Amino acid sequence: MASSAKKAKVESTRMPNWLELPIDLTKNILQRLDTVEIVTSARNVCSLWWNICKDPLMWRGRRTINMSGYQTRQFDFSCLEKICRCAIDLSCGHLEDIDISLFGTDDLLRYMAHRASYIRRLRLFRCREISNKGFSEFVKKFSLLEDLDISFNNLTKDTVEVIGQCCPLLKSLNLEKIRSSDCHFIDQACAIAKTMPGLRHLKLTRIVLPNTTLIAILEGCPLLESLDVKECHRLYVSRSLKKWCHEKIKDLQLPDSYVDDRYVIFDHDDDLANADTRRYIC
Repeated sequence: MASSAKKAKVESTRMPNWLELPIDLTKNILQRLDTVEIVTSARNVCSLWWNICKDPLMWRGRRTINMSGYQTRQFDFSCLEKICRCAIDLSCGHLEDIDISLFGTDDLLRYMAHRASYIRRLRLFRCREISNKGFSEFVKKFSLLEDLDISFNNLTKDTVEVIGQCCPLLKSLNLEKIRSSDCHFIDQACAIAKTMPGLRHLKLTRIVLPNTTLIAILEGCPLLESLDVKECHRLYVSRSLKKWCHEKIKDLQLPDSYVDDRYVIFDHDDDLANADTRRYIC
């Protein structure tokens, strides 16, 4: 009997009572969990954790919903969208940063636009159910957006122009075309040059970017500090153009191959154009 009591006493000293932790410490621990863990697990542990997880002050400290990297074998898309909506509600309007992969829809954007209009960073990775119409309609609500990272197959020039016109504080843009085939997309890059003069950081992946459009971006976005276009199509950089780019951009990523200075500009039809390197066609 004595040995059993002694054993129980030892075990009790090894297993702390989490409910006795100071509230601030418990909040700090819970804030380190990701969004899915909080919504599906942590808040269901006990009434104390439930109340902490629904406390706007806790979400005011997080300000972030990260739901990238979850595969369909863990949750189906409809379940992930429900979790995301719940997290948006819990944030009580304090949400500033949201990262979504695969499951985003126009309906989710609508929900977000009405309940999280203070978003400053938005990442939408391969969300095939988000349409140009839906994105154009609801990005108008995100006037405080500073950082946009979006991968797509059919983002139109008009949608890019809406982004530039409705998000005047936008400083960082990452556009990635999902498939490299059927790559006749030049107008999006031209829209960036025309509507986003405040950009500091720009990355384009699998986008058609002739030399003329690259020059248009450099002229239209004079505040650029970093530019990554090393995976763009139809970009044939001469050494003189490379030098000019480096003079304007601190952090520059260009394709590895170069062409003779006599062949520096290609037009929409991909024919050689005899024109000055500073003239552009957007």
